[in-house]
Parts: sequence; structure tokens; C-alpha cells
Amino acid sequence: MIGSSAGIRALSVAAGLGAGLFAPQTAHAQAAFFLRLAPEAAQLSMEHRKVVADGAGPGASASATSSSALALAATASAGLSARLPSGLFWGAEIQGVLADRRKIEGTIMATPDGNVYDVWPGAWDFHDRYGVGGNAFVGIDLGAGGTRGYVFGGMRRMWSEFATSGVNPATGISGESREVRARKPTTIGVGLTFDLGMRLDVRLGYSRSDLQWTVDFTDVIIDYGYTANGVTLSAAIGAPG
Repeated sequence: MIGSSAGIRALSVAAGLGAGLFAPQTAHAQAAFFLRLAPEAAQLSMEHRKVVADGAGPGASASATSSSALALAATASAGLSARLPSGLFWGAEIQGVLADRRKIEGTIMATPDGNVYDVWPGAWDFHDRYGVGGNAFVGIDLGAGGTRGYVFGGMRRMWSEFATSGVNPATGISGESREVRARKPTTIGVGLTFDLGMRLDVRLGYSRSDLQWTVDFTDVIIDYGYTANGVTLSAAIGAPG
């Protein structure tokens, strides 16, 4: 009985110490809602690949070219962040994106081997339309002036327009395939926020997406591929943390 009472007292003391250690962190954690409105500019590089395969056999030809251009967009984000007394903060946000439809353009070169599955030469282009996405982030206070730094990562679903054309070298007749498809760029990056009376947020991110689809014309099968890489800079009013 005495041993049992001592054990109960020991558990009570341990529980009290645990509460003393962990309760302040939980009690002083601060959650906040934020809005972020930003223009963003990306130096975007797109590679377009075209593979033409013989529908009746194993033969295939491939050609690829790449091109770069400045892509502009406006983004609006809403999110939640939580802060701890240690200066750490973390959270997540959802985004809406409206692109300016600035095109990246290039030309596919021919594979003139005299095969039914040759790649014909032709122009191609690409541009984003709009999209939605989300990011998660974690950061820390950097000291003077309320400056904070963080890392972030996420994914977007961008509805984009893809076009590719080809000119039959035998007849000079050209044709074009143009359609809207969803690509899913993933992004990682770093951000800094400054307290200037209002929160100013600057982000630098790297994104990549890869999209591929196949069209079967019976006699030939055409495989289209588009790979995008970009570095994006944005400056916003409103910030996490």
C-alpha cells in the first residue's frame, strides 16, 4: 500500500513537470490568417519533343528543340501560419494564378530519312492560361527589423495551351495540333519578409513540369512531350509568419 502511494506521488510529480515544460510552448503558439497578392516574373525554358513511330512496325524518329521567354502572372494566396516563442513559424497556403498568355515559340527540325515515320518540320508554341496550387513553408525570425526567412515547396495545376505543326515535305501542306492541357509544375524556393509598416514578401523559386501524350493516326503514332523549367521572382504585399 505504501509502495503504491509512493508510485502515485511520483507519477503526479512527473506529470506536473511535463505540463510545466510543454504547456508554455502550446499556450503561446500563435496562429494567423494571411493574404498575399503578388505579380511574378519567370524566366521559363520549354523543350518540345516529337516522336513519330511507324504504326505498323518498330521504326521511329525523334526531334526536339527548346526555347526560353519571360512569363508573367498575377497570384493571389490565402493561408494560415503558426508561430512559436522560439521564432520558428510554419504553415500552408492555397493559390490562384492568372497568366498573361505570353508565348514561348520554337521550331521542330525535320528528320529527312525518307521514312513514313519521319518527323516533319514545323513551328510550335506554348503559353499558360490560369491555374491553382498550394505551398507549405517553414521559417524563422532573422532578427533586426522583423525580417523573417523561410523555405517553401508546393505544386500547381496550370491549364496551358500547347501547339505543334508539321509541313509535309512531299506536298508542302501543313497541319497544326492545338489544345489545352493541364501541366503540374512542382516548385521549391526561399522567401524573405520585411516589416515596413506592412508586410513585404519576396520569393525566389525553381519549378519544373513534364507533360507527355500520344495520338494514334493508325499509320503513324505521334508522341508529344513538353518539359518546362523556370526561375520565378515575386514581390508581394502580405506574408506568412
